[in-house]
Amino acid sequence: MRARVLHVISHLDLGGAEEVAISLTEQFGGEHAFEFFAVGGIADNPVAQAMHARLSALGVPVHVGTSLDMKRGGLLHAGLKLAALLRRRRPDLVHLHTEIPETTYALAALASRLGGGSRPLVVRTIHNSTLWPAWRRIGSWVEGQLGGAEVVAVSQGGLRGLHEFRAQNGLPPLPESRCQVVYNGVKLAAPNALDRREGAEVGLRVLFAGRLEPQKGADLLPALLERACQLANGAAQVTILGKGSLALHLQRWSGETRLPWPVTLAPPQPGLSGALAGYDVVLMPSRFEGLPLLAAEALLVGTPVIGTDIPGLREVVPPTYPLLAPAGDVEALARLLADVVDAPARYQELARGLRGEIERRFGLPQMLCGYRRIYRELLRVPGKEASHERPCGA
Repeated sequence: MRARVLHVISHLDLGGAEEVAISLTEQFGGEHAFEFFAVGGIADNPVAQAMHARLSALGVPVHVGTSLDMKRGGLLHAGLKLAALLRRRRPDLVHLHTEIPETTYALAALASRLGGGSRPLVVRTIHNSTLWPAWRRIGSWVEGQLGGAEVVAVSQGGLRGLHEFRAQNGLPPLPESRCQVVYNGVKLAAPNALDRREGAEVGLRVLFAGRLEPQKGADLLPALLERACQLANGAAQVTILGKGSLALHLQRWSGETRLPWPVTLAPPQPGLSGALAGYDVVLMPSRFEGLPLLAAEALLVGTPVIGTDIPGLREVVPPTYPLLAPAGDVEALARLLADVVDAPARYQELARGLRGEIERRFGLPQMLCGYRRIYRELLRVPGKEASHERPCGA
């Protein structure tokens, strides 16, 4: 009988954590029986609906947590619903992705203990290098509840961030034997974009794609783009794909600005990896990341990435990569964007030269190999002995 695995995610919506969970489900569906618990439900947008369709095609149930605001009873409501689901479905392993799912599970586990229930095996995937930025006290309590879980970080920066958070909050160190790094895996989607040379007369195609939140540096975009336009000699056109708390601010700015570069704002786009070849540069002014899938996907198709010199993103590119600026440094980011606008061929050649290394380190097979081994060891799934397994990367 296949082991029952429950993925707990924040919601079905735009996000690398959700994509990792779905990719594991697609690839391991023949080995384990998967279900999903989406704490905040299923978003009403094309990206979320595409994710839901992928899971529906596999026959994977998606259980919805709550529609309440997380700070106004939503976490407790979702925790009680998750506790009921755990009692009803009795998964062999629960796989938690990011802080909201971890908090929800900690509440569910507490409710189960009070009710005399048993606890399944738990895997945590740490998707960020800065943990619990707005929930430090809650995070400290949750970390105390999850000390027995297997820890998988998507980057060395993410693992360091977890260790540092625990040390700062007086929590005991986690055993090294139960902490490891498995890089997020990317796969090439079928191209569906125009060749870069078509429409080149309207300017270099610049893309920002992600949540419109301060973490992603979306608040920096107006000043960054205005300054880059002043510095560059060439022309550009900017596409901003995303949603979030800064959406209205960016909409007002784009409607009021007299920027000579046209700016288009649009919702998140399903299957974006297949369209990245149609852009000339991807802009990632993030303040913190775990392991950004978008950066690796862009470089895989030869699209250069302008980013920030932060843990996680720094691990995607070589030490000599010239397109990283300090986080929050609008002037430095603007100068890099102006350089790419004025000399695109140079930087596209640089990106193409990185493809082989990116594919070797962040190709989907590497991620699958790491998680397959973890699932097998925890669940004691019969199969090849570890000594006979082909090593990841071999």
